Amino acid sequence: MKTVRVLRVFAIYLLVLGVVWGGCRQSQPPASQQPPAQQSSTVQPTEQPQSGIKEISQTAQESEQKIAQAEKTEAPQPETVATLPPDHWLVGTSDAPDMVPATIAEDAPRELIAEYGPAYLERIGSDRVLHLKGSYYDMGFQHGTLLKDEIREAAKMVETIGQFAWKGEYGKSIREAWERTSPFIPEKYKEEIRGMADATGLTQVEVENFTIFPELFHCSGFAVWGKATADGSLYHGRVLDYMRDAGLDKFAVLIISEPDGANAWVNVGYAGMIGSVTGMNVQHVGIGEMGGRGEGKWDGMPMTLLVRECLEMANTLEEVRRIMETTPRTCEYYYVISDSKADNGRGSALGVAAVPEKIEFIGPNQSHPLLPRAIEDAVLMSADDRYTCLANRVEKMYGKITPQIALDLMARGVAMKSNMHNALFKPATLELWVAHSTIKSPAANRPYRAYDLKKLMAERPGKD
Repeated sequence: MKTVRVLRVFAIYLLVLGVVWGGCRQSQPPASQQPPAQQSSTVQPTEQPQSGIKEISQTAQESEQKIAQAEKTEAPQPETVATLPPDHWLVGTSDAPDMVPATIAEDAPRELIAEYGPAYLERIGSDRVLHLKGSYYDMGFQHGTLLKDEIREAAKMVETIGQFAWKGEYGKSIREAWERTSPFIPEKYKEEIRGMADATGLTQVEVENFTIFPELFHCSGFAVWGKATADGSLYHGRVLDYMRDAGLDKFAVLIISEPDGANAWVNVGYAGMIGSVTGMNVQHVGIGEMGGRGEGKWDGMPMTLLVRECLEMANTLEEVRRIMETTPRTCEYYYVISDSKADNGRGSALGVAAVPEKIEFIGPNQSHPLLPRAIEDAVLMSADDRYTCLANRVEKMYGKITPQIALDLMARGVAMKSNMHNALFKPATLELWVAHSTIKSPAANRPYRAYDLKKLMAERPGKD
């Protein structure tokens, strides 16, 4: 397996239609350091925006190259779920040969697979939803009980990936990452880790390593509303472009958590994942993340747990902003945060550029050196030609964007071949659409499953 090199800057494109997507990188073994005093600012519009970042995630890029080479040598048959009609609006927006419109899976009945106390695992079509409820220790134990075998297998796979992909001593680096982030991790999440370890038979250290892994390999996002969409609704989406060829999709699961004393929220995640890179809470707030540089800057709350903390504790866009400003942070990350209640119910979103020393907030309708094409009621984030593709698509369908068109925005050309999962949130109604990749096909070319968070939480399957 080819060793993954250092991930370079992951460019941003925020489209405040409310959509967020991803791509990842690897950082170098660090020298310990404490973060300097933090600064916060709101970016003002620039009169002459410069070109966006030209470099993309090295991890996603190498995965892209590996998949392309495999296609040449093995000639696999992609699981294409549609073809691109000659008169479809996507025609001409990208030269990706496998670009197709988004498809939505047919409705399927909910099937109870297993349950443990108030927690349960269900299947909807070919997709799974895990429901957790109670104290943090209890949720960790429930998670570990209902997905024990998968968590054990995923932990081994992640360790193997780390050994191959990390430059330096992976075991030493992963422990350093945990030890340096640990003082900033709320005790409640450590309790959840203990619960998962007790249920799965993994050691606490093994679960800690599994939890902290994303600090070594970073990941991306976008949002739109108001004049940009057909009915003014806010849509928030995410494209995660990262190591599709590793087969992590087998662990994909939608996780709904109802923690004691905090907001319930939904996580587009994987078995054993207690943090989040793509989520929405019942207060109609959505968050998505993408990684940058910041090699080894681990003296803060891990990114995935910071996202979770915002979802569990924040009820508004401004409260997310406050948590991100005041919490010590790690590495370099970019976020799109949205709230359908903001601006007197019109909805709004912010782009966030964060390093341990400084955090910037990019408001709607503002340009930035990394985001040169300011679009009213939209925020866009990504790299070079993918940023251009996204901006072109949004401008082409401006004022006409519906859930279907929002899903189409994330078609190949924006999504890479390494595309692992895509998600679209409609925070006002707590609806979401999620697609996962397979070894044969990127998530963008797979059917999206539509979910209604309120209905999923209201009743477990099989109960009157």
